[in-house]
Amino acid sequence: MADFEDIKKAFRKAVDSDAEVRKIYADLQDLPTYANVMKLANKIGEDLGKVLVKFAPELSVDDLELADILPKALGLDHAQVSAACKEVQEKMNRKAGLGIKYKEPQFNMDKALGLADEIRGITDEDALAQALVERVANFSAGVVDDSIYENAGVLARAGVKTTLIRTAEANCCDWCDEVAGVYDYFEVNDKGNDVWRRHLGCKCEIDIDNGETIGRVNNYKK
Repeated sequence: MADFEDIKKAFRKAVDSDAEVRKIYADLQDLPTYANVMKLANKIGEDLGKVLVKFAPELSVDDLELADILPKALGLDHAQVSAACKEVQEKMNRKAGLGIKYKEPQFNMDKALGLADEIRGITDEDALAQALVERVANFSAGVVDDSIYENAGVLARAGVKTTLIRTAEANCCDWCDEVAGVYDYFEVNDKGNDVWRRHLGCKCEIDIDNGETIGRVNNYKK
């Protein structure tokens, strides 16, 4: 049986020793944007995924242990990524002359349990390793998406004209080309709107603009 405290220690060690993570944190001091937070989220997610791969032989992926351990592990990711989002959002709000506090998104337990369901029963070691790293990184990026969704809503409901700009990546898929565009927040404030969706391996950018750009995030369709 995998021990959560051992996973937690291994995760902290992996992140603290990751030179790329340290560089991104340094970049965030000079350029506090959601683009940099997304880089951080993807890297932290990859680190956590690799830690979970190491503990995979101790996880009983066919029983309830996975549904217990995995959300706890993803909670570590959520806390660290959300803290970075808070710092960036509040800096951008102050720069825009807004005295608005950051709204932390709730931990997405449904997505965490869904991730557990997706990898449950994968017996091939290589396939399991790939699934863990890709899906944990995707979950981590989703924390940034959720932060943008929540805080764009806070700005808009406070009377700040809030525009979302989704830009498709060069040579992206047809779906991303179709969903690219400029949207008033209230046009896309349903969380199920395609603007908020992501898929593995496909990158686009979303900006939040309140007259000057105050945020950017890589966005995917689930």
